[in-house]
Amino acid sequence: MSKAGPIFSPSRSAIQLATERFIVRPFYLLFKQLSVTGRENIVKDRPMVIVSNHLSLWDPPILSIATQRPICYIAKKELFENPYLAQLIELLGTVAIDRKKPTLSSIKKIKEAVKAGWSLGIFIEGTRSRVKGSMGPPHTGAAYFAYTNNLPILPLGLIDTNKKKGKCYARIGKVIEPGADLEAKTWEIMGVLSELTGYKLPDSRIVDQVQD
Repeated sequence: MSKAGPIFSPSRSAIQLATERFIVRPFYLLFKQLSVTGRENIVKDRPMVIVSNHLSLWDPPILSIATQRPICYIAKKELFENPYLAQLIELLGTVAIDRKKPTLSSIKKIKEAVKAGWSLGIFIEGTRSRVKGSMGPPHTGAAYFAYTNNLPILPLGLIDTNKKKGKCYARIGKVIEPGADLEAKTWEIMGVLSELTGYKLPDSRIVDQVQD
């Protein structure tokens, strides 16, 4: 991973959106038969924290396809251990994060992205769900970054993206306002994602609490 990290410039935003529109989106519509609903819930005039459940390696680009917004993806630092993968996902605007205790440099990059008008993209479970028909235990990171950056939360439920054949769905819910009680806000988000997807909630257990 480069020391400079992703640069959230207008040109980088244009590259991400053009890649989504002309390469990624046609692929998903043709081969994954992606159906998107709820775009009327997208906030038009400010960045958001786009929060989704996670089923498949195919999921990250769907957040961009569904919202048509430049997205700074917040990913676990372990993904950056592979230098080739690190260069690719960093090019697309991904920031590595220590989920238990974010570093000052990571927080600074995220604030730079928000200031530049980029939304934040987070998978609330932190990894792919392994239990059929159920979501995994959540992390408080989405609630934390929404609260510390005063951003609205856009829940986005993904359905059947892990299936090899047939349609998959991205359902966008109504905006959730941020709040200081991170655990309560996390479960509020999880409840909405459960309603959007039909997937069951996990046991009432937070994986970890983000610390300042």
